[in-house]
Amino acid sequence: MKDKKYDDSIEGIAFVMLLYNLLTGLFFIISGNQVIEHSLLYQQLGSLFTMDMWGLIFLSSSILLMFGIVNKTKTAYVSFLFGGLIGSCVMFLYAIARFDTTDYTLFAARYSMMAILQLGIAIYGGVMAWNHRKKQK
Repeated sequence: MKDKKYDDSIEGIAFVMLLYNLLTGLFFIISGNQVIEHSLLYQQLGSLFTMDMWGLIFLSSSILLMFGIVNKTKTAYVSFLFGGLIGSCVMFLYAIARFDTTDYTLFAARYSMMAILQLGIAIYGGVMAWNHRKKQK
């Protein structure tokens, strides 16, 4: 079973990140190719991966975070680790692209904060998975 001391708080933060990643991923898949022509940010993102690939990466983070929330066993921590790590990486890339393409740094700072939150989820998942493994030995 999972520990309960901080799990509810982490699950709440993970749920918010899950929704954001889900909506961002669906947006990139559904209409990313139409907006890439009108936005310097999406053009810069599109130079690294296709918009569909960005969407799939965001969706994979959402699915892993969902498994971490729904699953009530120790494997949930591994899901938090990988879901948070993937989400953090793509959110940091998104924030960097935002810093490069805008005059206003507020949006980029928001994305950086979301990346830090997701990194926190990943660190928590990794530490808790390691603690459970250490207890088994």
